[in-house]
Amino acid sequence: MLGCMRILMETRLLIVVLPAALLIGCDALAPVPAIRQVPSPALVPGVSAVMNTPGYWIGLHPDPDRLVMTAAEIAAFNRQIREDDLGVAGIVDFNDTVDGEKLKADLIAGLGLIRGSGYSRADGRQPDDGWWQSIEDNLNLAAVGPEITVRFGLIVGFCDHRVLPTTEGLYGSDLNLNFDRLQDSTLDIAAPVAVLHRSRDEQWLYVVGETMRGWVSSERVALCEREIVERYVRAEEFAVVTAAKADLYADENLRNHVGRVQMGTRLAAAQDDGPNAFRVFVPSRDQDGACTLETAYIQRIEASLGHLPYTPRTIINQAFKLLHTPYGWGGLFGEQDCSRFVQEVFATVGLILPRNSSEQARIGREIYANPQIGLVEDKLAALDGHAAALALLRLNGHIMLFLGSVNGRPYVIHDLWSYDIDESTVAVVNRVAVTPADLGSGPAGTLLDRVNTIRVLDRSSEQR
Repeated sequence: MLGCMRILMETRLLIVVLPAALLIGCDALAPVPAIRQVPSPALVPGVSAVMNTPGYWIGLHPDPDRLVMTAAEIAAFNRQIREDDLGVAGIVDFNDTVDGEKLKADLIAGLGLIRGSGYSRADGRQPDDGWWQSIEDNLNLAAVGPEITVRFGLIVGFCDHRVLPTTEGLYGSDLNLNFDRLQDSTLDIAAPVAVLHRSRDEQWLYVVGETMRGWVSSERVALCEREIVERYVRAEEFAVVTAAKADLYADENLRNHVGRVQMGTRLAAAQDDGPNAFRVFVPSRDQDGACTLETAYIQRIEASLGHLPYTPRTIINQAFKLLHTPYGWGGLFGEQDCSRFVQEVFATVGLILPRNSSEQARIGREIYANPQIGLVEDKLAALDGHAAALALLRLNGHIMLFLGSVNGRPYVIHDLWSYDIDESTVAVVNRVAVTPADLGSGPAGTLLDRVNTIRVLDRSSEQR
């Protein structure tokens, strides 16, 4: 995962390479100050109102209830992704120790690359030497020994994953506060982590999660033995969140709210024993920061006992539950970006996808790959068939889920910030939306023009 790279693609095709030691899922189509911004209409051009319903696309699909993969095939798919080193780690199988010198080198390199990126604080000022020194001091490099004994934990509440151990943000030249460059991802309650290091102020832990690596608030991690994490992660009885966001309650009458969880979150569950809610177990911290498990309840309409069946109907329905939810760079504001959107949808059927859009474009069965701009007819030919709701279309810095074609025009659902109207104007969408794949104009071309990879997530993907 340390080798993963995030690419920030701005709408004017300005490419900025960020730290190789960092991981971000979807890279925003972020505005450039010289470009005029206008709000996108409620219906993106080329989309009719009926297209904003899942049933429309299910009705167009030739076989929406086909079982794409069995549970055993999904498990094999997930194992292959881990073995291929595509940014997905098995926490319960994590090493007992890691090389301290390599960890220290990674922390130093990450800080150096961020420092050299020219980012500003929220007031527009460049961080001074004192600011950078305070961050370096908080990395607590002197405490990194030659060999690190790995500890384990479970996340106790939704939290941000940060590039550096600070809540303060850094921003690009446009000073758009929607794009904090130190925001990398988010973690939901019950996410397993391997803990490698602690900040000097003890407010942050450097952790490895299933699809991320970076700093999280120490108050959000309950430390526990590997065996406890393993029992929780591999619990035979579990609930999967199927709502866009679901609430957790401390009582079965669903009155004492204790937290929220996002789509795809997996929670160990008790036997099915309630008419209105599932009883689940969620991690909590005792006064010493150690892990305890508490009982919580989640509404039946917001979760499923076990994963949903992997069918095109399931994927379409789940994707549309997120329709119109706001865009959130790296999970800012408790929302999701393009690759996190894809991740959440496929997590409901049990697929564990990488967090980074560039890594997501390396999984599954390749049906198109060419970096050349244009070649639309070749891309349409690749999509012709049964790839609807299973194909991921990737362009530099963005990823989209293919829904199907209408009168030969391909459509996608994706979480995007904006698209070009012309050379001087961008329309800000800032949400999950159904759009034509050939949305946009200007010198960069349409989204479809810039698609360079198309992959299908089906059972034949294991033979890729």
